Amino acid sequence: MSAFYIPDFHITHIGYNALNKSREDLHRIYESLGFTPLKNEILTLNDEKIQYFASNRDILGGYVNEILGRIEKKCKKGDYLFLDFPFAIKFAGYSKIVSYAKGKGMKIVFFIHDLDGIRFRNPIVNWSDSSCLDRGDYRISASDEMDKVLFDTLKVSKKVKTVNYDYWDYLCPDIPNKNRNALLCFAGNLAKSSFISQLPDVLVQEGINLYGKGFASNYNGNYCGEYKPEELVSVLDGRFGLVWDGKSAKTCGGNFGKYLRINTSHKFGLYRASRKPVVVWREGSLASFVAKKGIGISVSSLDEIPSVLSRLDSFAYQNRLKNVENVRKDVISGEHLKRVILSTRK
Repeated sequence: MSAFYIPDFHITHIGYNALNKSREDLHRIYESLGFTPLKNEILTLNDEKIQYFASNRDILGGYVNEILGRIEKKCKKGDYLFLDFPFAIKFAGYSKIVSYAKGKGMKIVFFIHDLDGIRFRNPIVNWSDSSCLDRGDYRISASDEMDKVLFDTLKVSKKVKTVNYDYWDYLCPDIPNKNRNALLCFAGNLAKSSFISQLPDVLVQEGINLYGKGFASNYNGNYCGEYKPEELVSVLDGRFGLVWDGKSAKTCGGNFGKYLRINTSHKFGLYRASRKPVVVWREGSLASFVAKKGIGISVSSLDEIPSVLSRLDSFAYQNRLKNVENVRKDVISGEHLKRVILSTRK
């Protein structure tokens, strides 16, 4: 049976961030597996047109009808259709596409990037997410913790087969990076990372390099600017990459911080591609994986980092570097996600 996917909207006004990178990588992996895109041209929007496009039913209707036409011409009963969840731009036509494909006898695989209803504490979105995800034949979920939320909070059906990807790959060339002058590096959307204003003085003194949009005047640390995703791999400077979110340095709090309990941050793949062991939140979904693979440390608070790292001698650090290197080739080639995706077709 053949497999297809629908290229998502590439929104240029978002800029270079984890959202675009993860989706583009996933589609490149689909292509490498021989999956067929159901729409070849990607719609590109600028700041002036984004709002108009999102609300224009004629344009959206044309986009949906084109996809339905391709399903009719190219797809047959038993074929697989892989769908990003959620779409970068949500519209009623998404449900129409799912219904049409199911009516044709296709198998629907939802690749879950995020659960926005959980992330933003929105019960209406939770309801729409649940009703949509129940219509698939397979779900590819971030973690066991996300599965629990799917079953216990969103009340999705357990009859739909679910597999976990656990962490993101980060497709890029095999670029050298031995930049370890600072203690930590942190890359991401700095505007929502207000914990940076509360960084312990000792961490700032040891050195923490910050990369991305949204650096604020009250932030601590050394701001290094904004880079394209493929450039970050070679320029990141730090002995460890930090995976943290929310408003507090004491814990990962607030909606974004607590969301790390179920989600796997895309920057985790970036750090491993850059040959960096990681520091993660002890209550996050990544903590057990990091401990099992020996590729970093976990802490409850950023205040703990100096004391924890002071007990990490040179041998222990080198061992973590070696463990990161052992998994790095799969990360930069997408081999891990390929295995997960193919497991839905057995």
